Amino acid sequence: MITRHEYDDYCILIGTDAISIFDYYQVDEMHGLSRAGAVKRIAEGGTYIDGWVNLGPGDKPYLFLNQAAFLYNYKDITLVMHEYCHMALLLNDYDIESKEEQIITFAENSTNLFFENLYSLYNKSFVYL
Repeated sequence: MITRHEYDDYCILIGTDAISIFDYYQVDEMHGLSRAGAVKRIAEGGTYIDGWVNLGPGDKPYLFLNQAAFLYNYKDITLVMHEYCHMALLLNDYDIESKEEQIITFAENSTNLFFENLYSLYNKSFVYL
């Protein structure tokens, strides 16, 4: 299952597991990853995809977060920040030379907004300080 959160230039997709992204877009393979790979890795005890940024088929760019990968501690912050760095690069055409500060600031601000507004929907014990 996926919960979609809309933003102007992208969307956040939060899934219950890695298979949910393939279900959401109704595909078996996407951008070099596969439903079969997800099924196999989950059966082995892994998550397959913790987070993923890319262009959705016929859709705006997405930032996918796998809720099964959330540890509900500080490591979730680094996961979200990591994915937002990818999103910032994508939205700025990977122009790190002239947009470095803009890219990093977007990732920082977006990570903060995620934890202020969305994270508590998935972790009831989380308190944003």
